[in-house]
Amino acid sequence: MPTQKPLDLNLLRVFMVVYRTRSFTQAAEELDLTQSSVSNAISRFRVWVGESLFNRVGRGIEPTAVAREMYRKFEQPMADIETVLLGFEHFDPKCSQRRFYVYANESVIEALQTGVQALLQDADIEVIFRESPPQEADLYRDILLERVAVAIDIKPAQQSLLSSKLLFTETLVCIVSWQHPRIQGAISHEQYFEEKHVFLNMRRFNLTAGDLFTEGVLPRRKMYSEQSSLLSMFATVGKSEAIGIAPLRYASQYAELFGIQILPMPLKTRPIDLYMVWSSKYTQNPSHQWLRSLLLDASASTVNEKAPNLASS
Repeated sequence: MPTQKPLDLNLLRVFMVVYRTRSFTQAAEELDLTQSSVSNAISRFRVWVGESLFNRVGRGIEPTAVAREMYRKFEQPMADIETVLLGFEHFDPKCSQRRFYVYANESVIEALQTGVQALLQDADIEVIFRESPPQEADLYRDILLERVAVAIDIKPAQQSLLSSKLLFTETLVCIVSWQHPRIQGAISHEQYFEEKHVFLNMRRFNLTAGDLFTEGVLPRRKMYSEQSSLLSMFATVGKSEAIGIAPLRYASQYAELFGIQILPMPLKTRPIDLYMVWSSKYTQNPSHQWLRSLLLDASASTVNEKAPNLASS
């Protein structure tokens, strides 16, 4: 290994990002460099190390054993360095101009957006919600590429470079048309499995919401239709004899509009926990701390209110 010159730490940072993304193109995007600059940096780092770092595999790249060992040893120290440096950023929400993007699903956006906008009335800061991508890998990649500051997800962080915190918890309910000929005011376990269902397809898990959030394995149910949107489900349930399941607070907002009853689930379900997920390097960053506090305050004012009364819905 050459020792006549000290290591340029910028090369190490480029190496870490290329290793994580397995792509010169994505690394260039994250680092705000050209692809040729990234390739040149990796070539210089390879000369300094004296070993091959990446091999071409098809259209992508794969790290060598040497690269894997270096990344394992440097991952946490590099993350700690970035966390410390980003923690020194000055941020005053009263005079700062910033725009933050947040990933969430439709029911979470509906629950939080009003509260967030109310809290931002006197600030020159924008918080823009976007529908989350269906694939977990895309969601995590966009956080690490800083395309979004926070993602609100039904799972805590599953990567070492990400952190998470519980934001709020939802309850699952059964929804039925007001005009349903057999179900009024309550639904029994037997009725639940006798009726046809409108399934909400959780594309990311290739499961329905019922299969994902109920205890145990559900028996086969009769399918009326399959939807990828809760609003589409509400519309279908409201004008048919099919039944569905949905988050309580979101269903409560649209029950009158779509003519649906909201009933307690006739089987045991798990609570729907929603987590804030963010890049760990921004854990101590003042502006990102402020954003996460804002989301917590918005959830307290608009989500964690007294739960709607099922009996009167």
